[in-house]
Amino acid sequence: MLELIKKRCGISVSVYDEDIEVYMADCREDMIASGVPEELFSEDKTEINEQVATAMTLYVKAYLGNDRSDTEKYLDLYRKKVFRLTLEGDGSV
Repeated sequence: MLELIKKRCGISVSVYDEDIEVYMADCREDMIASGVPEELFSEDKTEINEQVATAMTLYVKAYLGNDRSDTEKYLDLYRKKVFRLTLEGDGSV
């Protein structure tokens, strides 16, 4: 998942890997606390839920780097994606 998030964020170097992994872990915990069904987070490293990957990408884009001018934009998009993912558990999506 790390490589997918890096690719989506346009990052080709490994210098940010540790930070991205921390943000990904924070994001996962935030999504679970928000009600996203845990079954969407595959333990199988080869199987990636694209919606979860999109939410994580938005979260990482919001917090990574020194330019914070678009943080709120990405957090808003992240919150909307998380809301949609919370609906996955009740079959309404």
